[in-house]
Amino acid sequence: MEPLLLGLTKNNISVFLTEKSSHAKTHFAHHPRLEAAVKNAIPNITLHAEMVRMQVDTTDIVGTSDLIETTSDDEIVYAMRVARTSYSRFVKNKKPVETNSIVIDIRRDRNNPTTYFLYTAYVGHLVPSFPGGEYQPEQSIKFWSNHALVWGTQEVLPETITTLYPW
Repeated sequence: MEPLLLGLTKNNISVFLTEKSSHAKTHFAHHPRLEAAVKNAIPNITLHAEMVRMQVDTTDIVGTSDLIETTSDDEIVYAMRVARTSYSRFVKNKKPVETNSIVIDIRRDRNNPTTYFLYTAYVGHLVPSFPGGEYQPEQSIKFWSNHALVWGTQEVLPETITTLYPW
């Protein structure tokens, strides 16, 4: 895949969709309004750091968030999502909710430090990564013990599905 220019930031830095953006591509496929929302957000971002992860609240509903708060009454399973290396927590008895929020993760290209690529983007809110991830790892287990993704909204590797706590 040739790099696709998504837009220029406020400080005139190019942001591309590349092979490294595999997570973003899977989310674009599931949320048709997400790519346009990302393209609209990029001109309002100033990039200086190696990585920028941020929540953007749009004026319109962008899609549904499959991140749900859970209780002890919920039916929970764990599985690895496609193109991931750690387990995700899922809830089987809840439905996604509409939202106007998106999360964008943009990273500097190690081979070309003057360009950035969209690492991921998704509909929803900025939260700690799953345990084993790199974003706010000190908060991961506590957060994901009370939240989950709605089962059936993400592609998982069937052989990894379990009810056993993986962290």
